[in-house]
Amino acid sequence: MGLLDFFRSNNRKQNNDYKKATYEKGPFMIKCPFCFKKFKTDQVVFRASHSEKGDPEYEKTIDELLNHYNRKIGKGILGEINPIVKPEGLPESSKIRVDGVLIEIRDKYDINTSERLCPYCHNELPVTSGRGPSKIISVVGASQVGKSVYMTTLLYVLEKYTGERIDASLIAGSSAYNDEIRENQERIFDKNIMLDPTPKQHVEPLIENLKFKNDKIPPITLIFYDIPGEGMTDKGYIDKHGEHIKNSDGIIFLVDPLQMRALRKKINLTNRELKGDFTEKYQEPKDIIVYLFENFISKQSHEKTSIPTAVVVTKSDMLKSLNDEEYIIKNSNIFRNYEHEKFFNLNEYENIDGEVRKFLGKVDSPFKGAMDTYFGVTGYFAVSSLGCNPQNLQIDSSTNINPLRVDEPFLWLLYKMNYLDGGRE
Repeated sequence: MGLLDFFRSNNRKQNNDYKKATYEKGPFMIKCPFCFKKFKTDQVVFRASHSEKGDPEYEKTIDELLNHYNRKIGKGILGEINPIVKPEGLPESSKIRVDGVLIEIRDKYDINTSERLCPYCHNELPVTSGRGPSKIISVVGASQVGKSVYMTTLLYVLEKYTGERIDASLIAGSSAYNDEIRENQERIFDKNIMLDPTPKQHVEPLIENLKFKNDKIPPITLIFYDIPGEGMTDKGYIDKHGEHIKNSDGIIFLVDPLQMRALRKKINLTNRELKGDFTEKYQEPKDIIVYLFENFISKQSHEKTSIPTAVVVTKSDMLKSLNDEEYIIKNSNIFRNYEHEKFFNLNEYENIDGEVRKFLGKVDSPFKGAMDTYFGVTGYFAVSSLGCNPQNLQIDSSTNINPLRVDEPFLWLLYKMNYLDGGRE
């Protein structure tokens, strides 16, 4: 430990606001990222890696549970596929465990299979399920708020910069997820092209693994859900595809400045193809709360959710053009990047939280009031995924893409989940 680290450590310990992270202890229940049911690690089932004609247990068959799930969410049903193998019918010598978790079996044909499935919906589980906790994070917001761009940039920053600062590493949950993430990041950071809007269809979760260098801290399976903006205000769509929201461990609620009626005519839109008042084009942030309330908050105790919710004003770089200190001062923390290192700095958080709360209270008090009423645990943030304003889906190649504070809402959620120390400097 260096001298600076020593003084930092002692100063934090002397401060009553210092919060030491406390981690969940194993064995860990598995939470299915698809049907959200919880079960013990030994309750998993496996998809056989082969089929055998003439053996009723190993012939190809229709998977009714998987097809029931697919019908429910509007996906196509499957024909005959390899059968399900239940591990309880096998001797213990045929079960392979890592860290006490059943991850693979050898079936009666002495053939290995490692495709673990949820026993309730028969979807394939993440490879790390059961070896640490699973945390579902829902990213919500209206259409055009920039959810897909934010998620792409967030993962980019977490992988390349933030992970090292908090002594951790973030990697994709599988090669398929890795290919999708890499393609989106190359499009933005290498080709300077914006992502296409997320189509209004079933949304698959994006699964990531967060592993700390300290082996005493269990790895976290992060399950991100990003609902298309158009689906957020469609009750039928939310009923079918939004079950993950009420099962979330954390919510990132994105708000576009252009959704705020008071700002639309004030923000400089000279670099946009369309000019003027976007009243018809943009939904109000409070509209999203109405649908969240209808979908699950109304069914909670006291009609209030305790799920930690990060309220995030996106495209914060656009606020510089306001030139109106009634709303935001020119030297605001919103326009200054900050890197939380080793621990979550509560002083810095309280500064940005206070500024954004005050800002939203001025420009959209109905939304701010609804958040205070229906959400019990909130933190307020402002981010810029690109640090610049794209035009016609193109990012000026002469402009450096400079994400601003994009990781802060996620780190706050980690802090609230007791996976990141909190302190002051």
